[in-house]
Amino acid sequence: MKKLLFLICLIISSLSAKSQEKNWAVGAKIGDPAGLNIRHYLNNDKNAIEFNVGVYGAIWGLRSNYKDGRFDGAGFSFSGLYLWHNEMTSNLKNYYGFGVQFTSRSYVNKNNAQIPITGLGGLGQVGLEYFLPSSPVSIFLEAGAYIEFVPAILYFHPQGGLGARLNF
Repeated sequence: MKKLLFLICLIISSLSAKSQEKNWAVGAKIGDPAGLNIRHYLNNDKNAIEFNVGVYGAIWGLRSNYKDGRFDGAGFSFSGLYLWHNEMTSNLKNYYGFGVQFTSRSYVNKNNAQIPITGLGGLGQVGLEYFLPSSPVSIFLEAGAYIEFVPAILYFHPQGGLGARLNF
């Protein structure tokens, strides 16, 4: 265990501070959905592909109308996005992107039966990311929306949160 901790510390300390030299980022977000994300930067940090996995519906929509019933609890989500980045200052970027999201959650129908359901829809996201000087860590704030196409056509769910990423 000590060897693994030493190796992790060695890798982190060997990373340079300039965000433009980073190809990958791994992070966590508190919000909706809350969870883990991994990002791969493309084209000198102008674009990225991002994957997220986590808890869906725990903040917004914990108890909301859905189809002929309502949600009554949180579920699981997995999303993939293509992002565009714009540098505002040497340490601050904004980004926006679009993708798809898969959700799995239970809802209560009009007969009070709890039914597991999976959904698929589009996802839009905007955010700000601040890269800490002389550090591989960045902090981000983002907002977005999930619009489900299957099975509930045009079900809208706001999303957003605050998180941090380790860039390497």
